[in-house]
Amino acid sequence: MLSHTVELNPFVFNKPLDPEQLIDRDEEAKHLLQLAEGSHASRLSAPRRYGKTSLLRRVGRDAEFAGLAYVEVDFYGALSITDVVGRMEEAYGRLRSPLRRAALAAIDALRPKLSIGAGPLRIEAQALPRTEANRVLAGLLDLPLTLFERNGTRTLVAFDEFQELLSIGEGIDGLFRSHIQRHGDAASYIYAGSQPGLMHELFGLHERPFFGQARVFRLPPLSDADLVEYIGIRFEETGREAMPALPALLAKAEGHPQRAMLLAHHLWERTPHGGEATAEIWVETLDAVLEEHSEALEAVWDALGNSEQAVMAALSLSDESLFNQRTLNRFNLSKGAAQHARDKLARVGHLQQMNGEWRLVDPLLAEWIARLELRDRRRAE
Repeated sequence: MLSHTVELNPFVFNKPLDPEQLIDRDEEAKHLLQLAEGSHASRLSAPRRYGKTSLLRRVGRDAEFAGLAYVEVDFYGALSITDVVGRMEEAYGRLRSPLRRAALAAIDALRPKLSIGAGPLRIEAQALPRTEANRVLAGLLDLPLTLFERNGTRTLVAFDEFQELLSIGEGIDGLFRSHIQRHGDAASYIYAGSQPGLMHELFGLHERPFFGQARVFRLPPLSDADLVEYIGIRFEETGREAMPALPALLAKAEGHPQRAMLLAHHLWERTPHGGEATAEIWVETLDAVLEEHSEALEAVWDALGNSEQAVMAALSLSDESLFNQRTLNRFNLSKGAAQHARDKLARVGHLQQMNGEWRLVDPLLAEWIARLELRDRRRAE
């Protein structure tokens, strides 16, 4: 029987990377771990798909090597206190034993039990009333104290998409803060989020409970040098040469971690074993990626208001600044409308400022907008 080896694409773009695959975040990981070992809190801000969760898992792995327990709670999409409780319970359920046994025993004691009839039948309540959910959440927030009292282990707790708490109800950040402030050496915290405006609301407004309570870290784009090494090595290890197309890929990715991996994944797929990624293969790759993701990009575009679309188009298409009068005239914007739309787009994470200039976070969306404008212009001719 003949056997053959199936080559696997080495570029992962649709999930967080394993800690050893993380690109160019060594200094951030080292600094976050140092703060955690000193019982300090950190606030990690990055656009979506910028490697934030991958970095958290790298820090978590290193924290466990350093003797800390690591708990990662993802609040993305949480809609209620009951959701928050469920996310917290799941996260502590992933601890390593014997800490996991201690955490599960504490969680079981927190959960109310309902007895039905006179027999031994007991049903665990899943949908908790608000007051009961608050009580259970308060106990979950204090689990690091329980673990510390059991064996002296400090817990590093990473709250991913922490800004989602603002959509759940007034006062929940106060509940978190009232418990966390008592944890001392028992726990360290990383608050991570992908919406700059909401993270600022939580940590940057004087009236909020978390005002000034964490060191700020913002993930920058990846450097071209690190991407060249990462992509080039993986092409070479699988019998391919990336270099002819690599400059174009780097220029299009603009240091965006997920978009760089997405483009490299498709470029590798189209490059034959023993061959090189030619300019023609790169053009095919970019066309295919935009076609495959056109529905998602169109959905982002359609969700924007007219002024927001105009600002996104101006930043994608104009060679002059957003507030240059020629740019404003071309995209039918007043200065006030442009500034308001720009600030709104920045708050939700569509725009970021780099070296004093505003640009779209997603370089593929910028390319899609440019092609949309070209298509509309051709139709008008």
